[in-house]
Amino acid sequence: MFFKSKSSQALTNYAIDLYEAGQYKKAKKICRKLVNADSANYTAYINLGNIYFIEKNYTAAIEAYLKADSLKKDYYPAKINLANSYLEAGDFAAAVRYAEDVLRLDSDCALAHNILGSAYLEQDRIPQALSHLLQAEKLDSKDPWIHNYLSQAYQKNNEISKALSQGWKAVLLSGGEEAHHINFGYLLYEAAMDNENGEARKYASLWLEKFPFDKIAQHMGNAIKNAAGVTKANDEYLQNIFDVFAENFEEVLAGLEYKTPEHIGGFLNDLYGEKHKHRLRILDAGCGTGLCGKYLKKYAGFFSLHGVDLSAGMLEQAKAKKLYNKLFHEELNAFLSAHKNDYDLIVSADVFTYFGALDSLFENLASALKKSGRVIFSVTENKYNEQNYFLHISGRFVHSFDYVKSVLENSGFRLEKAEKSMLRKEGDDEVWGYVVSARRQ
Repeated sequence: MFFKSKSSQALTNYAIDLYEAGQYKKAKKICRKLVNADSANYTAYINLGNIYFIEKNYTAAIEAYLKADSLKKDYYPAKINLANSYLEAGDFAAAVRYAEDVLRLDSDCALAHNILGSAYLEQDRIPQALSHLLQAEKLDSKDPWIHNYLSQAYQKNNEISKALSQGWKAVLLSGGEEAHHINFGYLLYEAAMDNENGEARKYASLWLEKFPFDKIAQHMGNAIKNAAGVTKANDEYLQNIFDVFAENFEEVLAGLEYKTPEHIGGFLNDLYGEKHKHRLRILDAGCGTGLCGKYLKKYAGFFSLHGVDLSAGMLEQAKAKKLYNKLFHEELNAFLSAHKNDYDLIVSADVFTYFGALDSLFENLASALKKSGRVIFSVTENKYNEQNYFLHISGRFVHSFDYVKSVLENSGFRLEKAEKSMLRKEGDDEVWGYVVSARRQ
């Protein structure tokens, strides 16, 4: 028997200790056995739900918490966990319902007000969101996430000064946690879109002064200020950003009407035709989640489609597509310089937008291509000034097409084809750039 040597209570406590120590697999196994042996073990159901929540298995977490809630209807731990789980699962109506149940039991529960505020925020019910988030702030002013959500609510309410103030509080109270830096960077960008010379620049200066060694703050802060002298997005910034967004990256791009892989597919068809006869050795440079892979696969030789990216999270998404024969987790320039005369074709979709100066990059591209090898890539158009390249407030570089042509020529390429195209949208604005094909001479 399972309980022969240990009591149910002792095992329940042991499972809690394992959970708190991060040993989720062992804790889950014990909790399952506990609830199978005793369907009235409230604590075991709560602990099991907590483990599923940590694993982001919100359906299983909700099931466990519902069983706990059925055992103690007037006891709020299961209800608050249900509210949080439904919020994470995207069932905002259910999150509201359970958070309101919690407040009927404890009107001063800051987390319940926070969940209600977050759920109403997701439903664009901004007055209700602000009401609950402000109450949460009164009850727990030290929680950075409350300030983070308040910044989002104020932004949606077009109260930009308050949004920036709350976002900055979130960064400071968190001690500079990555998620709050990322959220604050995007808040500054969106604020600067409307008022480039206003408060966004003031907060960017504060950000740079307070966090001089944080790579996200340094890159996004300098972008908001359009700082000269920045020639490339730093690697740590890129890794952090793309690792965070990897799971939802393609969903976000779909909302931006992202077109670059499709444009590159058109180039491939024009240059190589429809037939599967070329058997090229191909590199997808900065492959991300593999959106170009489906266009490249039919032109690649046996085991000859490779991808390289700086983000491990993005590579995991690309791997799941089962299109690439090899995937490399490496910085692009370092990879290219180590693979001399290796590829017939290198494709890069919206990767050069994280490079300002292109000289070294294009030289490395040329060295990694076989004689007469081809590169197909995109760049974003600099429509803002006469500079060769410019760090835009989005954190991306834009380039003059004359500069791109000049660097190609100086790096040993012959420009083959170039088309000006709409690459994506940012808000309501269309982002235009060039898709370019060039041959190594």
